[in-house]
Amino acid sequence: MHKKHLSLLVLALAGMMSLFVACDKDTDCYVSVNVIDIVKVTDSISSRTDTLPVPGAFVKIDIDSSMVNSEGFTDATGTFRTVFAAPAIFNVAVKLNVALEEYDPARFDIFRSGSGTIRLKEGDTVFSTVILERDTTINSRN
Repeated sequence: MHKKHLSLLVLALAGMMSLFVACDKDTDCYVSVNVIDIVKVTDSISSRTDTLPVPGAFVKIDIDSSMVNSEGFTDATGTFRTVFAAPAIFNVAVKLNVALEEYDPARFDIFRSGSGTIRLKEGDTVFSTVILERDTTINSRN
């Protein structure tokens, strides 16, 4: 009889401990979006393409224009980071903001944009890369 009570006590304590550990679980969803552009590099020997990070690009992450969103600009390494409180599937939209000093017109086409989709997971960092392409929505300046 004594062993039975001891076993129940151990099981109860283990259950309580698992509740405390579960409460400490990180449920935030972290996002890291890298924005790159593919550029043509020509030198005296050859011509090739290269990828370059895009600083100063405007990034918007949302769910079909809902109020749940995050937006901002990429840093000097072409990365935008943010945190959401719950997992979901988000749209990612990127536009190049040519008004910033980091923009180098010799290296990037002025009218560039890109998009993608990300699926967030609790406690994880989701990495996404968006490659900029010519923005065909700007017809008057093509």
